[in-house]
Amino acid sequence: MADGEDSAVCRSADRDHRDATDQCSLSQAIGATLLISAAPFFILFLIPVQSNSSQHQSLLKLLLSFASGGLLGDAFLHLIPHALEPHSHHQHEGGHDSHGHGHSHDHSHSHMMSVGLWVLAGIIAFLVVEKFVRHLKGESGHGHSHGHGHEPKQSAPKEKDNKPEEKDGVRQRSKETSTKSKSGKEKPRTDMTVSGYLNLAADFTHNFTDGLAIGASFLVSSSVGIVTTITILLHEVPHEIGDFAILVQSGCTKKKAMMLQLSTALGALAGTACSLLAEGIGEAATLWILPFTAGGFIYIATVSVIPELLKDSRPVQSIMETFGLLLGVAMMVLIAVLE
Repeated sequence: MADGEDSAVCRSADRDHRDATDQCSLSQAIGATLLISAAPFFILFLIPVQSNSSQHQSLLKLLLSFASGGLLGDAFLHLIPHALEPHSHHQHEGGHDSHGHGHSHDHSHSHMMSVGLWVLAGIIAFLVVEKFVRHLKGESGHGHSHGHGHEPKQSAPKEKDNKPEEKDGVRQRSKETSTKSKSGKEKPRTDMTVSGYLNLAADFTHNFTDGLAIGASFLVSSSVGIVTTITILLHEVPHEIGDFAILVQSGCTKKKAMMLQLSTALGALAGTACSLLAEGIGEAATLWILPFTAGGFIYIATVSVIPELLKDSRPVQSIMETFGLLLGVAMMVLIAVLE
């Protein structure tokens, strides 16, 4: 009877200890997630870019080149290698005999094929979404341009009438130029906003996987969780700066871009909660979320960001943008080495 009571007390104590450990892991993981979400947000205050205006174009293009390098480096050096990690793990486990080695080889090949297909799926999915939205916006844009197609003919006599008055003519042309630039930016700005939101979607899923990693690491131990948090924080700072530049280029003001960036922290919080509440969900993230996000990053970098860099062919600016791209890749190489 006494032994039964003692075992019941021990089980109750163990359960209380596990509950206390789980609560501690939960609070530490949530705190770490909030830290990696807030730290890059405050760093964005230091960037002297307010909007997508002509006076900020040089610095903005430099930040965009840094963003493209960071996105490509993140995809090829962080997301895809992490998605392939189970392959190396299974290969070591099954390499003790010939049958196990053959089975491991078949499994690793199918796993690599699966990762590659998910990367392609990410690229194609982002392409389909952007083409669909561009098609919808293109129909309304055609109607808009058609409706205003006769305006230049009506304004042409006014330009001739204003030619004798040189100052008024300059003023009139500057007004027309600014109006044209505003109206001319509307259509590209709508297209670029699509790219901006695609980038937000990719960043949300990326933050979700970061949250999964943080939650899982704190379930192992506090020390592992702290190391994981520091690594992700180092990775997030350059990544968030690049995402900020993409949003500004898409037409957002600095304040709006910062708010949108902060909203993607919900993805990290959701990932942390899922990792703590549902064991094994990290394996699903490794199987398809990581390579799918990598495909999205590759699409954004090559389709949305790099073409913007090709518009300015001044030698000095081109050299700076190439350096910015290499710097973004180098940052991801450094972080990959530290991981």
